[in-house]
Amino acid sequence: MKRYVVHLAIGLTLAALALTASPSAAAAEGKRQIVFVHGKASHGYGGHAYGPAFRMLARILNESVPAVHAVVIQDDQDLAPLDTADAIVLGSDGGGLVKRFAARLEPLMNKGVGLACIHYTVDPGDPQAVKNLIAWIGGAYEQHWSVNPFWEADFQTFPDHPAARGLKPFKVRDEWYYHMRFAEDMKGVTPILAAVPPESTRQRGDGPHSGNPHVRARTGMAEVVGWVYERPSGGRGFGFTGMHTHWNWAQDSFRKSVLNALVWIAGADVPADGVPSATPTLEQLEADLGQPRPENFNADAIRREIAAMNE
Repeated sequence: MKRYVVHLAIGLTLAALALTASPSAAAAEGKRQIVFVHGKASHGYGGHAYGPAFRMLARILNESVPAVHAVVIQDDQDLAPLDTADAIVLGSDGGGLVKRFAARLEPLMNKGVGLACIHYTVDPGDPQAVKNLIAWIGGAYEQHWSVNPFWEADFQTFPDHPAARGLKPFKVRDEWYYHMRFAEDMKGVTPILAAVPPESTRQRGDGPHSGNPHVRARTGMAEVVGWVYERPSGGRGFGFTGMHTHWNWAQDSFRKSVLNALVWIAGADVPADGVPSATPTLEQLEADLGQPRPENFNADAIRREIAAMNE
């Protein structure tokens, strides 16, 4: 057992080194550069696990899409890779990176660099940061307008767009934020994932995240929880409100919808059937977490959930 742990640790270290390597060689080969930047994980074991998710996504992209090269850095590391990025992917609680890096991001957005924001990243709270996100990715969580309940979204139809290639109808329970504040008249915005939330999620009391009259007036309407955006001045954006739960990456279309969109915002061609990847096992997802499994963790229950996701 100890030998297995040592080998696993070495493997994870080598993989991490590969994902944090300088992108200069890949740039010289003409590959589109995707730079993931993440804050710390939170919300317990497998919750808001931006770093582990980003390492998994970058690994898949590097293995499956020859036209791109992905690197992953934590928010307290050297941010020089941003300056040569074709696309940037941010993951942090409370939209922290959107606010902290605003001055650095703005000129890159003006140059046409793609930007993706995942889960809580789309909710920066600050009004100026919300405006920035709407300008950069086409939408943002606006407190007292948007809501963030847990619910099982049932995605049945998808648009004719490269980011939707290869997607099949699927259901996933997650903390899907909805009723986002989008660009005026949805100009430039293409919904990729949309579903009708349970009525119970609309009937919560008023609050910055719980409910509001605008949401309650939309009974029976579909809500957009994943979208892509083409800026009027050039450049592309992607917003994805799921990913509270790390295990949801085992759902094949959930994973593919994000991988496709990241390739698209980087300006590369999305494969005809979408970005391919094998369904990860629980053990593989846990390996990316790199944390000891809590004693009360019900692995068998999570395995059953993963098996049911792709039925």
